[in-house]
Amino acid sequence: MELNRETILQYLHERQFEIGFFDSDAELISKEIGDGNLNFVYRVYDAARPTYSVVVKQAPPYIKILGPDYPLPSDRLTYESRSLEIYNQFASQAVPTQHYFDSNAAVIVMEDLRGYRLLRDDLIAGIVDKTVLEQIGCFMGRVHSQTYTDNVDSATADKYRENFANSVMQSITADYVFTFPFMEHETNFYTDGLELDVKRLKTDDVFLQHARNLRSIFVTEQHGLTHGDLHTGSVMVKGDSAKVIDSEFAFYGPVGFDIGLFWANYLLSYFSHTENTDVQSKIKSAIIQTWETYTEEFKMDPSLKVRTLHAILRESVGFAGMEMLRRIIGAAHVRDIESIQEKKRKLGIEIDILKFGIYLVKERKNITTVYELVESL
Repeated sequence: MELNRETILQYLHERQFEIGFFDSDAELISKEIGDGNLNFVYRVYDAARPTYSVVVKQAPPYIKILGPDYPLPSDRLTYESRSLEIYNQFASQAVPTQHYFDSNAAVIVMEDLRGYRLLRDDLIAGIVDKTVLEQIGCFMGRVHSQTYTDNVDSATADKYRENFANSVMQSITADYVFTFPFMEHETNFYTDGLELDVKRLKTDDVFLQHARNLRSIFVTEQHGLTHGDLHTGSVMVKGDSAKVIDSEFAFYGPVGFDIGLFWANYLLSYFSHTENTDVQSKIKSAIIQTWETYTEEFKMDPSLKVRTLHAILRESVGFAGMEMLRRIIGAAHVRDIESIQEKKRKLGIEIDILKFGIYLVKERKNITTVYELVESL
């Protein structure tokens, strides 16, 4: 059953007892919200109390933005629901509350983050909030360490592997982050003037070997619960609150991928603010703050912790480089860069991003501290 603005109201009324949010006689109103590529998202509220609302998210068996000719398993919301359960167990303050999940209809009913805004919008506006970094670092540190293979018994680790064997969504990420941007592919696009830089990158055998190695790590290593799409468009903020959303890519894998994506999107913002050294300085501090909070919250036997965190850092650096590159020459670009109107300035920024992304990929094993990462900017 594919929900729309009308059928969603009947759907909620029929499941009022299970959801337990609205009064049984409430007059409900729905409105489609969000600009996601994969799923339908609605806000449903009580006509008598407009601020009394929930978000209803449904995954059609295809990519929403492309239509039924592009199938995609709707069970992706099963992984989002499962991850929300784990997140609420270890870091409830950092995610929305899940009210109800219907696996048959691929529907999640969750807390409406009314009044929240995307973290990406803040960064574009030059707002760098230390509290947000502390909360996201705390979220990652707690979830990663509490689900980490070396930190749980074998039965628990096996259960995580089974419950988060999100192979289809993981494969999509592997293709669009590690492979497609570095070959001739119909989904790639980039700014006029980057042709020579892209050509050099696609024929750089050393880089391509590093990219293959990072893809192998992404696909094969199973260390902890990984959000899989933790960029600045997957975090919503309001005051001193930050909430992580959209975890349908969640899988049991290399946790450094989350840190790498998060850092990469801050780094993209860093380069977009070339004319504002104050913002750039704050972003450098933000990257350090995230890691320092992460390491504080990463609970593990001291004999294992140092070695584990060193390995995670190196992977995070490499993944950050791959994310930066694919956001410039792959299929999915970011508004931080695309909103730059002056073409010459935009091209110069993108060339600098490509250089830095390549550097991170090639030098990830030689960058041993977060300070070295920031100093290399």
